[in-house]
Amino acid sequence: MELRAELTGRDGQKHPLRVRCQPEAGAGGELRGLLRGLSQLQEQVTALLAPLVEQESRGPVGAGAGAGPRGDVGEEEEEEEEDEEENSVDAKTRVDEPPLKRTKTQQS
Repeated sequence: MELRAELTGRDGQKHPLRVRCQPEAGAGGELRGLLRGLSQLQEQVTALLAPLVEQESRGPVGAGAGAGPRGDVGEEEEEEEEDEEENSVDAKTRVDEPPLKRTKTQQS
């Protein structure tokens, strides 16, 4: 049995991965062999990604003191604010519209 995977980088470069899974003797040997193959495949992916993760954790060259391991924190805050603005009800836009109806529930 063989496991195949392909990792495509941000630059479009493809990294093919291939692991042979040898079945073990006994009941459930094929599954144990498959698990061992998956573990080997995971190690290969980790080895390919480790340098990229380390490079990104250092941040872009010339980044200021506000840049952390995941880039500029300010950008994340701006995105959160934009999401909040989209989800919030702006009272100014509802001036000409009647107020929203509220349903009453009976409490026992």
